[in-house]
Amino acid sequence: MRIDSHCHIDMFNDPIATAHAYENAHMGCVMATMLPSHYQVALSHLKPFKEIRPALGMHPLRANEGKKEISMFKTLALSAEYIGEIGLDLSAEGHSTKELQVEILRSILPAIGKGKFVTVHSRNAHTELSNILDYFKIGPVCFHYFIGGPQEAEKLVVKGHYFSINHLMLKNKHRNLIDAVPRDRILVESDGPFLTKQPWSMINQVYNELSNIWRIDKIDVDKLLTDNFSKCRTNL
Repeated sequence: MRIDSHCHIDMFNDPIATAHAYENAHMGCVMATMLPSHYQVALSHLKPFKEIRPALGMHPLRANEGKKEISMFKTLALSAEYIGEIGLDLSAEGHSTKELQVEILRSILPAIGKGKFVTVHSRNAHTELSNILDYFKIGPVCFHYFIGGPQEAEKLVVKGHYFSINHLMLKNKHRNLIDAVPRDRILVESDGPFLTKQPWSMINQVYNELSNIWRIDKIDVDKLLTDNFSKCRTNL
């Protein structure tokens, strides 16, 4: 089964219809959320969909709202198998809340525990985020839509981390990330609805393009990426 490792299903106009579309495509999906309260809603609404996996999120760009939900995150993390989207954003958009983002992240990381799939946001912040993950001994995690250079990626590979790629990363300056990162550290994401309104279709496109880039059969790409997803779990 192909897997979309990062999609915001709850931000589509009709989340239930989107979940059905994944089901019809025989595709699994990690549903990233922005806040613990959003995750809580998703748990009940998407329970019938076995391959839609809600992830407990605390998005850095929602820090002002998130600070009120730290306690909720810690409680929900006890049972959550999937975590995300969490992390740091030190772009112009997130710079004003940098200190609060760091405070929240340092508060929630100890609650994550072992055996979790964690998808992280690291825009203009991969070094800072990596250092904090090291401090709390959290890893490996999956760096979602990583926009750092090959050298930065190689440092994260040494630390055991993974990267989820989308169709844009195969077509622009980030294409060299595919060459810098070992195949066994690659996952695929759609980041829908921000990058696509038909994430299941885009996931198939990326899987097929990786088959061409790596010059291996599609069935071998499917097996490799499924294995990668299974291995990307904290402290294993």
